[in-house]
Amino acid sequence: MQDRYVGDVGDFGKFGLLRILSGLENDRQLKLGVVWYLYPDESHNADGKHISYLQRDGGFRCCDEELYDKLRVLLFDDLGLIAANRKISSVEEAHLLPEGTSYYSVPLAYDVGMSHTAKISKRAEWFAGALAETHSSDLVFLDPDNGIECSTVTKTKPKGPKYVFWDDLDAWVGRDQSIVVYHHLNRNGSHLQQVEDMRNKMRMRFAKGFDVFAVTYRRGTSRAYFVIAAPLHRELLSQRLEEMCSSPWGQHFSFA
Repeated sequence: MQDRYVGDVGDFGKFGLLRILSGLENDRQLKLGVVWYLYPDESHNADGKHISYLQRDGGFRCCDEELYDKLRVLLFDDLGLIAANRKISSVEEAHLLPEGTSYYSVPLAYDVGMSHTAKISKRAEWFAGALAETHSSDLVFLDPDNGIECSTVTKTKPKGPKYVFWDDLDAWVGRDQSIVVYHHLNRNGSHLQQVEDMRNKMRMRFAKGFDVFAVTYRRGTSRAYFVIAAPLHRELLSQRLEEMCSSPWGQHFSFA
């Protein structure tokens, strides 16, 4: 996650998904924890520019009027875009997610010239903080810039902080917490096949009572969300995903 993405069309889908899965409007709420995997803003591309949906609604507000209106107020006033509000702290202060949500927004990046050992130490310290902040959460959302680890990037590479690694997931699964993790889809094969391959890897790794569901979001950058459901939450999360895709959200989300 980068501050420059705040409020774009991808964020609308992300927050909408989390509001539904955590049970914002339901009797049975799951306590939500958010780990941003916050990476410094980059400038090599124009990602994060898709915010016009808040000015010209194209079938978004009907999905979640409260969320849409809060994002509109956060990012725009009579003079136009409020650029200063495009930051993670503004999202947290706007209460877009349920009351009681825990946030871990410590930045994760390496200084130029940092040694391999120092990088390992920094990431371990950062991750320990993420685990501590989400210790009482039922559902933990992981928001890396790129998604789940790939074979060409290790934890200590400059782009390592942009990924969730398998042993990150192991730690939350080991505490019987459910996870939602963002994953950026690429051009190496069809999106459907990429999602299916990743879901199969997860099901093999987390086979003891856990199940894995996936939805793709079809607005802006191609992305998937994997829901690694603990036994206690499996039926509930499956039901909420089905209901979401049968609602107005179904024009933007679909089961992979």
